[in-house]
Amino acid sequence: MSATSIIGVDPALTCTGYGIVRVDSRGDVGLVEGGIIRTKSTDPLPHRLATIHAQISEVIAEFKPEVMAIEALHSRYRNLKTAIIMGHARGAVVLAGGQAEIPVHDYAPTRVKSVVAGNGRAGKPEMLAAVKLRLGIGDSLKQFDVADALGVAICHAQLSTSSSAMAAAAAA
Repeated sequence: MSATSIIGVDPALTCTGYGIVRVDSRGDVGLVEGGIIRTKSTDPLPHRLATIHAQISEVIAEFKPEVMAIEALHSRYRNLKTAIIMGHARGAVVLAGGQAEIPVHDYAPTRVKSVVAGNGRAGKPEMLAAVKLRLGIGDSLKQFDVADALGVAICHAQLSTSSSAMAAAAAA
């Protein structure tokens, strides 16, 4: 039985969450690793982006995921500067995926929440609870950023498993 390793990323300039899951051919998803990449708000932007890029590259090199799923930019940033800064952080992560030659898939936050929690407007506590339930990990997960990243990975696992099953059924 073959399994696929997926890294999910919730990009942010100060606190980028990442989570790695493994999904088997039946679509069962299990936790491999999760963590946070932190940068100092007092550091210049180029240094912060370099930190995000270097650390996510290290995670990719260590765990060798076969695919990356990343949260797309929100469409409702109140401030244009925030959207641009988030785009920079996201770009640092996508670059790491590209350099590792793994496919990168984008998912809108509402899509992730809908697939994982059953509600496209789920809040952080609901997503945390849904991710814990999906992975069967109890109270060991407490960080919202890691839960959001794992949620993106779970979303990709579920949608890609569904797509593969539909393609196989159509071919039969």
